[in-house]
Amino acid sequence: MKIRTDFVTNSSSSSFLLAKKGEGEISKEGRDKLVDLLVGQFLHLTPVDGVTAVNIAEHEYFGYRNEAIIDKGKKALENGFEIEEGYVVYDESDYQLSNLVEKILEILDDEENYTVVDGDLSW
Repeated sequence: MKIRTDFVTNSSSSSFLLAKKGEGEISKEGRDKLVDLLVGQFLHLTPVDGVTAVNIAEHEYFGYRNEAIIDKGKKALENGFEIEEGYVVYDESDYQLSNLVEKILEILDDEENYTVVDGDLSW
């Protein structure tokens, strides 16, 4: 159990302790897990169906966007990219951020050069 002995403000923050060895290098597997976590958990990406370089200006996801964004999207499609939509849920941001940090700490705790000393963000 954590006990505060210093001044406590009415803050919505929480702390954690992480021990790092050397420069804190992260393995390729660890980096891949972090990228997958950030893209999957944080970006909420979903494919935008039906958009092509030909119809992009009229597509529902691009019809209200400016010409520079439409041109950039068209160029991306012409170069073999697929368009995906992401969003940020501001109403749940405190929970999402706390959940994200907990998962990052779990990934780092599995790394050779990191040890989570205290990862409890529940208070």
